Amino acid sequence: MLKPFVAFFERKLKYRILAIFTAFFLSVVPLFGIFFFFFNQTRILFNELPPVRERFHKIMKMFSDWTDRMFQLKTDATSSWITDNISAATDITFGFIKESLQSTTTVLANMVLIVIITYFFLLYRTAFKNFILLQVTSHRRKSTVQLLDKIQQLTKRYMLGQGLVIIILGLLIGSGLWVIGVPYPFFWGFLAGFLEIIPYLGTSVGGFLPFFYMLMVSDTLWQPMAVIVLYIFVQQIEGNFISPNIIGQSIRINPLFIILGLFIGGVMWGIAGMILALPILAVSKEVFRNFDTLAPFSYLMEHGLARKKDVFLDRFDNEKHRIFNLFFQEKQE
Repeated sequence: MLKPFVAFFERKLKYRILAIFTAFFLSVVPLFGIFFFFFNQTRILFNELPPVRERFHKIMKMFSDWTDRMFQLKTDATSSWITDNISAATDITFGFIKESLQSTTTVLANMVLIVIITYFFLLYRTAFKNFILLQVTSHRRKSTVQLLDKIQQLTKRYMLGQGLVIIILGLLIGSGLWVIGVPYPFFWGFLAGFLEIIPYLGTSVGGFLPFFYMLMVSDTLWQPMAVIVLYIFVQQIEGNFISPNIIGQSIRINPLFIILGLFIGGVMWGIAGMILALPILAVSKEVFRNFDTLAPFSYLMEHGLARKKDVFLDRFDNEKHRIFNLFFQEKQE
């Protein structure tokens, strides 16, 4: 994704190493600064919450009193259950949030290593490209170059589109939170926009953080509930209108493969793997489509698979498209 920036500065500065450092300074450093601001600000806000833990206990006590009156339960038994279980749950919740926020320091440290590796990839990119072309026959090199160019356009569109989606979501959610009366509305809005990079999980975390915060500091219950309704409403708009039109259909993957990608990426590379899961899946789908045997698998990954269920038998019912032929060869008589 940095290659277009580096190529631009190479034309201006004539030196690849200087162009790489300039591209890093103008694009990566501000991005790191934004991430550090959001995570550090979130750490400060939630570090102030443990003293108001009693607030959460009071809310649950009010809810238990209501259920006692509605279902004629024993007050002592309900209060005992809240003391033994809800308080323990809040301890786990606070511990989880603190550990998650503290782990961002390790993530930021690992980003330094990522920058170093990315530098060498940019420095040696021409050699890597020629090595890839060496692996295919001469009559397929033109199509291979086209595939590499298409992957570059795909990643560039994903990055630019994702940035625009973040801005739109930040403004939408921030405006809604401002109407609800949530403190720091646009901070929460743009934080949710950045977390949207991780499909499904990021959206849930982005809505849970301001909901939990308002649950602690609000004097009413309608504000936390309104936060949840707002996030659900905006998520529907984002999934059905914003992302399809800005990022494009070519990057959309069906939910099953997204969940599998998030799981595998999280196990292998943690948070970074979950962030990279969607673009890796999108690139893989494009690569698979250029090989006869793997082409059906690329359609299996597409969004809206239920509507395209007949494409496999209608379009790919041929020996060259059968994946099992890679592993099992039929005996010739």
